[in-house]
Formats: sequence, C-alpha cells, structure tokens
Amino acid sequence: MSNKKNAAQLSLMIFLTLLSQIIALYKSRFTAITFGATAYMDAYNYALNIATFVFAFITTGVTTVIIPAYVNKTSKKAVNSFITIIYSITLVVVLTVIALRAPILELLTNRGTDFINIVGDFLIVAFIIQGLLAFQAVTAGFYQCNNHYNIPKFITLASNLMVAIVLISGVIKNIYVYLTLLVGGSVLNFTVDIIVAIKYGFRYKPTLDLKNDDLKKMLVVFMPTLFSSGVYKIHTMVDTTIATNLLEGQITILSYATQIITMVNNVIVGNLTVYAYPKIVARLKDKDSKQNFWDYSILFHAVIVLLICGFINVGYEGVKIIFQGGKFTAANTRMLYICTCVYIFGQQFNIIRDLIYRYFYAQGNTKETFKNSVLVSVLNIVLSLVFVRFMGLIGIILGTVISSLISLIMIIFRFRKEYSLGVKFSGILFECGKNLIAAFGTVAIVQMLKSITHFSNIIALILFGLLTIAVYCLILLALKTKARHIRF
Repeated sequence: MSNKKNAAQLSLMIFLTLLSQIIALYKSRFTAITFGATAYMDAYNYALNIATFVFAFITTGVTTVIIPAYVNKTSKKAVNSFITIIYSITLVVVLTVIALRAPILELLTNRGTDFINIVGDFLIVAFIIQGLLAFQAVTAGFYQCNNHYNIPKFITLASNLMVAIVLISGVIKNIYVYLTLLVGGSVLNFTVDIIVAIKYGFRYKPTLDLKNDDLKKMLVVFMPTLFSSGVYKIHTMVDTTIATNLLEGQITILSYATQIITMVNNVIVGNLTVYAYPKIVARLKDKDSKQNFWDYSILFHAVIVLLICGFINVGYEGVKIIFQGGKFTAANTRMLYICTCVYIFGQQFNIIRDLIYRYFYAQGNTKETFKNSVLVSVLNIVLSLVFVRFMGLIGIILGTVISSLISLIMIIFRFRKEYSLGVKFSGILFECGKNLIAAFGTVAIVQMLKSITHFSNIIALILFGLLTIAVYCLILLALKTKARHIRF
C-alpha cells in the first residue's frame, strides 16, 4: 500500500474515532449536567471501572495475541480453541465476581452499605456492556489483519449516534433508564459487528484442542500479556479505589478526567498503535526494523506532546463548555481541569512504553513486559497512597504519572539489554527533547496571546487550538526535528 493510501486510511481512522469520542463526550456532558458529581454517579463510575478493569486484560491481551496469529496464518483450530478457553474462563470470573460482589466491595471501600449496594446493582449492567465489547477484540484483530481498520469504527459510531439521539430528545431523566439505554446500544453494536465480520470472512467455531502446539504457543504468549497489556487499567482501578475514600464526587471527577485521557488515547495514540503494530510484526526480519521502530516512537511522542500543549492551552475552556452546568459546578470544572493536566502529562511516558511492549510481544518475549507491569502496578499503589495524604485527588494521579515514568525508564534498559537499541539512545533523547522544547515554546506563546485577548466562546477555543498546532509544528520545523521525515 502506498504511503498516500496509508496516510489516508490513518486519517480516516482518526476522524471516525474523533466523531465517536465527541459523542461519548456529549454522553458525559449529559450525565454531568443531569446527575452531577453525586454519590449515584460515583457508584456508577466505580462499577464501570471495575467492569472495565476485568475486561481490559482480556481485550488488549486477546488482540495482541490474535494479530500475530492471523498474520502468521496460525491454524484455525488453535485460534478457535484460544478464543474458547479465554472467554470461558472470563465468563466464570465475571459470574464469580457478581456472586461475591458485596464482600468484595466491602474490602475495597469504606463508603458505607448504601453506596456498596448501589455499586453492586450497577456492576451487573457494567459487566454486560463491557463483556460485549470484550468479545469484539477478536473481530478487531481480524479486521486489522485484513486492512479493514475502519469497519468497526463505522459500526461503533452508528450505535453511539443512536444513543446520543435518544439523549438529545430529552426523555431520559432517571439514571436507571439511562443505563438501560446504554445496554441497548451495546447489544446493537455487538450484533452488527458480528454480522459484518462474518460477511468479510470471519469464522468462529467453539473448539477445544488442548494438544495443539500452536494453541500452546498462543497461551504462553497470552498469560504474561494478560497482565502487562492491562497495566493502564490497573492504574485506573487503583486510582478509583483509593478515591472511593475521598469526599463525594471525587470518583466522578476522576472518571471524567480518565475519559478525557481515554479520548486522547483512542483518537490519536490508539489509532497510531493499531496501525503500527501489524507493521512492526511484519518488519521484524528487516535489518532496519529497530530504526523503524524508534522512528515510530519519536513520531508518537511528538504527537502526544502536541496534545499535552493543546490541553494546557484550551483545556479549561473546553472542560467548562462540555461539563459545567446543571449540577456540575465551577469548582468541579476547575478540579477536573487540574487533574486532567497532571494525567495527560504522563501519557508521553505511556505511549513510548506501550510501543516498546508491542515490540517485545512481536518477538514473543512477554517475560520482561510482565515483570515491568508488576513493578509499575506495585509502585503506583504505593505512590498514590502516599501522595493522596498530602494532595488528595491530584496526589492519586501524580502517583500514577511518576510510576509510569519509572516504568518507561526500566523497560528501555531491558530493551537495550535484550535487543540493543539499534540506534544511539542519546539521539532518541535529543529528538524527544526537541518535542518538549517545542511544547514549552508553544504554551508560552499561546498563553501570552490568551492573556491579551478576550477568550469566552467556542470559536476562540477552536482558534487557539489551531494556533497551538501551528506554533508547535513551526517550532519543530525550526528545530529540524526528525519526526518531520518519518513516513508510514
């Protein structure tokens, strides 16, 4: 596929994801204004985080294993057996958690019986929604390996749009009715996805061939990947659980901050990674594979740093426009902006680390990523528990950011030991340093211009957002960054 076609396909991926995330933000605006930062919303967001936490391991881990299996033409029996085993075990885990949800929640939070009961009710709904999404990890891998990147995005966009139309109609006033609507949208999305995947050649037959050598290889790769691929959700779960012991509304604010970060990851980072991973796998035997890999890393870092600049410059106004109103107060808005600023700064560490993880996965080496993930998770718990005592909700997020930085440093050292870098490490740091210099310059210039102009509406927000992009790119060009030469 030509570079122009690659760029067009990636651009369409980003555009479709952006539309879906805009709709998701509207849903959050609806819940913020209608239900506010209350105990009910805390319970809903906590239940959703628990369900997402359980299925995140499966979703990312399955996709990571399935893609190389499809690329390398692994036997259908092995693939079907792998799917059967993983999702059967997941079903047992989910049913167990539902049955024991009351004592589990009592161990996780001291918010009281009423809160625990509400979370328990919401948890069943959250498991249904996330469970349907989890199986779509299989079809997602199928689509990616057949260059149909945008099909699932069209499907998700359509189902989310139908949910948004119902919300706009103004008929939803009760949180339980709202949850019913979400379940209906998830069922619709799942059903259409499966039908379309079958049309394009996807086949799944429940199989259990435990003696299959290919299956054993897939499981060997999957088991450590199960943990390391879900490290981000571990952080989210840890943060949310600690936040349950703070004042009412803190979980909701943290959840909205997480959603903004998730939007960033889904629109830009996720699409870049989805696009790059099959190519990393395909190029492993090339002599320039490491150079290509680090080129991707530098480019991805440049992109995420731009997003950090953008949020610092116009994030407060954006958060105010989207969330503030009704039961969501100005104080809630300020706290949400500050938390998200701290959170988004840590994404530059996560994007490079996750890309390095993918290189290890492609090599069939999951031991190092597993050890790194265990370490960062333990470190995240310790740091968040320490910082929350002094800084409250912001301290929880800061603990996550610092643990992500330490995790990145350690996995880079392991990469160098296992494979050698293939390029000078000083060169990588130099290029990332250029990105950060461009960021500081961009924030300084845009903030100065904001201070001498009237900034009060969405038009001004868009203009300052575009100005951020322009200034950042111009500074990168002036610094002669390598990112401008990298091709897909």
